[in-house]
Amino acid sequence: MTATSRIRGATAGALRAPRSAWLVLGPLLCLSGLSAACGGAAAERREREAAAKEASAPELIRRGEASASLGDLTRAEQYFVAALKTGGDEKKVTERLLAVCVADQRYPVAVEYAEQYLYRHPRDADVQFAAGSLHAALGNVERARRLLEDVVSQRPNWPEVHYALATVLRDQGEAIELADRHDLDYLRLSPQGTFSETVRARLRSTP
Repeated sequence: MTATSRIRGATAGALRAPRSAWLVLGPLLCLSGLSAACGGAAAERREREAAAKEASAPELIRRGEASASLGDLTRAEQYFVAALKTGGDEKKVTERLLAVCVADQRYPVAVEYAEQYLYRHPRDADVQFAAGSLHAALGNVERARRLLEDVVSQRPNWPEVHYALATVLRDQGEAIELADRHDLDYLRLSPQGTFSETVRARLRSTP
């Protein structure tokens, strides 16, 4: 499964945060079997940085994924950042950076990586979706709404984005009719989807 498909195949319950903070975070944690973070000593970090300068981007990505699979998320992040600096595939590496930061519960750092990428690639719907979900997790609902609305305009047949946007709109307490429409779009596109029962329940509760 690719990193992009993990972003698409979102699940609930990855954060202890507002109910809009869910969608992208679970699948990101699945990347390379991420679990808990482990830090390194300063001397070890300097040694890794020196070694990274001599490695190619693919090798750095490989080392990053190996570190992530062992739960050493600090080391994984350093390798992925080094891979970016040596010309690694920007989207692939950014998605991995988001994964390790989310697994390490450093959501503001993950948002920063996502926003840096979007500054250069503002219409990348996959990373927009990730960034929108992360902003929602941090309570930045206006930014989350703008990002998710843009994704919907690009990919109107992506059911999870309709669910995400409906959830953000409900958390704002505004545009409830618009939220209902996005929930109905989710059911139309994915009637037996992961969130179908949640969507039906909140549609029934709408006055």
